Amino acid sequence: MTTPSDSTDSDMMPDEIIDRFMYHPSLLHRWLEQLGINYTIDLLSTLRKPNDSMWVQVNKSKIDFDSLLDIFEDMEFKANKHPLFDDFIQVKIGSNEFDSTEKVLPMIKVDRESTTSIALGKDVNSTNVTEVNQFFAGDTVRIIDFIGNIIAVGIAEIHSTEVKDKTVRVAAKNIKSLGVTPQLTELMVYRRGYFNILTPTQAFSVKSTHLKAEDNILVMTGDKGDVASYIAELTNNNCPITVIVNNKLQLKATRRQVERTKSKAIRIIRRPFLKYLNDHQEIKYSVVFLEPQNSRTAIMPTFSSNLGVTKLDTFATAQKEVITNLYRCLYDSATITYFTHSVDISENEGVYNHALSKAYYEDHKFTEEIRLLQKKKKVSYRELPEETYLDYTFEHKNSSIYIDPVKINNSGGYIAKFKFGKIDKNND
Repeated sequence: MTTPSDSTDSDMMPDEIIDRFMYHPSLLHRWLEQLGINYTIDLLSTLRKPNDSMWVQVNKSKIDFDSLLDIFEDMEFKANKHPLFDDFIQVKIGSNEFDSTEKVLPMIKVDRESTTSIALGKDVNSTNVTEVNQFFAGDTVRIIDFIGNIIAVGIAEIHSTEVKDKTVRVAAKNIKSLGVTPQLTELMVYRRGYFNILTPTQAFSVKSTHLKAEDNILVMTGDKGDVASYIAELTNNNCPITVIVNNKLQLKATRRQVERTKSKAIRIIRRPFLKYLNDHQEIKYSVVFLEPQNSRTAIMPTFSSNLGVTKLDTFATAQKEVITNLYRCLYDSATITYFTHSVDISENEGVYNHALSKAYYEDHKFTEEIRLLQKKKKVSYRELPEETYLDYTFEHKNSSIYIDPVKINNSGGYIAKFKFGKIDKNND
């Protein structure tokens, strides 16, 4: 019989996991079924912590690799050549530990949505606070996350009783945080466009496609122009790149990114993805990078606690609709890189299987660079549990990658490759 002293996470019941991590019950029950109890707990524990590193892509048209690395080292960043890609630098995110005296300071507990930003140094706003001990303005306090782990130490700006009125103000100044993120975007070399910062999923997605001089490229993603500017740099600004953005904020951010990197091949159009595909069938593309709106359940900071299965399934349905209509704007044999920052099997493999069920889409292998990493087991596809997904009839080994946030201690995601039109597999 298991006692409290020797019990493990795997002994926890689903309701205990829900209480501990405070995620939406419908989502946790699905993940426990899809992913198993051990991985689900590891995943949720990982997603509340700061990333291990930042992936910096060197814009070699503006600065050589070694010069940028020297700049980082001169500024005392912990930077090194990326172990996977020769045009990336890996900049480590610093970490702190808390001693026994700090762990018994008066407590401020904060909500899930603010946890990661506070763990990386952001001050605590009164609206972030869910529970407090008694303290006075000027007292040193410990700041804990929604499941009770200390993430920062701060100096109280207000009396503990003043938190209750929910007036928006700083409750505590952060003086020591769990993680320490280098402020790379404040550097002059960033403002001059010498580098971009990508997630691992974005980096692998661009690396997964062989780009040719004659390509006409369509980018439909939710980022701030990072993927498009990296593609422009790799193609020496010679390939036309159309970027579709969904809203005014993304439009502004993408324009700023294009200006910063001086990308000459990018045009930006503000339009919902599906509307663009249906309204502009006269324009054809040979390469597509597609990240539709998704749950972002594999990215840090942690996602909203309000995300449940119903909303996630809505994301998946919308992704399927975009993919179903994508063929309208494609040349024959066009290649599509579909990716999300999601861990959910129904959202990822489920959407991909939907794509491959269409007569005009067919799976496609990765570039040799990515296939070599697959052979070395640096990345791999995700095994699907047969007892749960017997209706998934397609192989994913050669045409999909799951980037596990637990293994890389960073933002994760899913990438899949497919082609438009019936392609002779012998010539693929």
